[in-house]
Amino acid sequence: MNTEHFIREIKKIVAVQADDFAAITASLQSISLKKNEVWEKEGRVSQYMGFLNRGVIRQYYRKDGNEFTDNFFIEGQFLGNYISFLNNEPSKVETAALEPCELLVMPFEDIEKHKKTFPAMAKFSQSIGDQKLFELNQRSASLLMDTPEERYFKFLKEKPELFNRVPQYHIAQYLGIRPESLSRIRKRHLS
Repeated sequence: MNTEHFIREIKKIVAVQADDFAAITASLQSISLKKNEVWEKEGRVSQYMGFLNRGVIRQYYRKDGNEFTDNFFIEGQFLGNYISFLNNEPSKVETAALEPCELLVMPFEDIEKHKKTFPAMAKFSQSIGDQKLFELNQRSASLLMDTPEERYFKFLKEKPELFNRVPQYHIAQYLGIRPESLSRIRKRHLS
C-alpha cells in the first residue's frame, strides 16, 4: 500500500510526528475500483473517508432516472460524505470511478478517534472541512451568478486535466448545461 502521496498531502496542511503517522496510516486500507464501479452508494450511511491515489471519481445525484454530476475528484484529493456519517443518514449522492482507481480509505470512526488522540489530525480534519465548505460555496455561487460560458472557463482554469479524462456529457452536467451547449461554447472558443 502506497501512502507517500497521502502523507505528503497531510504535511502540506499540518506537521505530524513520524510515530503519529504510523498510527494514523495503520487505519488505512487500499482498494481498487474498476471503471464505472460505485464506491459509495446512494441510500447507505457513508462510513469512509477516501484519498485518491490514482484515477478520477465522479460524485452525482440521481432523480427520476437522471444523474446530476456534483463533483469530480482526482489524484491527491480527499472524498467521502462526512455529513451522512455525522448525521447517521443515508447518503443522497453516489460516487463512481470514471477510470480505474486506487483509493486509500479510512473509517470515519477512526478519524474521530485520531482527532482526539492526535491534535494535528483534528487541525487537518478542520482544514479539509473548511476547504470543502469553501468549494461548495464557490460552486453554489457560480451556478447562481455565472453564465454557462463563465462556468466553462472557470472549470477549464481550475480543472484543466479533466477535459481529457472525463466524458463531455459529465462535464456538461457539472456545469449545469446541456451537452450541445457545451459543444457550442467549445467550438466558439476553439476557432
